[in-house]
Amino acid sequence: MATLTPKLTLTSTDISSSEQLNLTLTDTLTVDGPVQTKRLAIDSAATDLEATNLILLAASYSKSYVLLYNTSTAASGEIITIGTAVATGGTNDFDLLATASQMSLAPGEWAFFPWESDVNLAADATSGAPVLEVRIFQNIAS
Repeated sequence: MATLTPKLTLTSTDISSSEQLNLTLTDTLTVDGPVQTKRLAIDSAATDLEATNLILLAASYSKSYVLLYNTSTAASGEIITIGTAVATGGTNDFDLLATASQMSLAPGEWAFFPWESDVNLAADATSGAPVLEVRIFQNIAS
């Protein structure tokens, strides 16, 4: 059994005229399963997102903690949108990802979240082929 200790600190002196922001959250998470790191080029020209830009296949993991990081340094976008896509061969991949998107990461942005591994997650990019770094910390060995 391993322990993962995430810490998030949010501070600002000018986010609001009525208050300052100073928030720190820390947790201790159990990681019993394998840890995996992968880097995926997200193809902005893909028409079948689940076949081309699948980032997490639910059947391959148990409950996990996931870190996603858009490694792009492009000044002109390369935003990566993450969500669920229709099954491979579907005709409305772009529309479904657009309406079922979970988050968008601009260059340099990241997200850390618990994932129940109950749906596949796919990605799309606004342009180019930005690299998405994915780290999966499984809570329970699969």
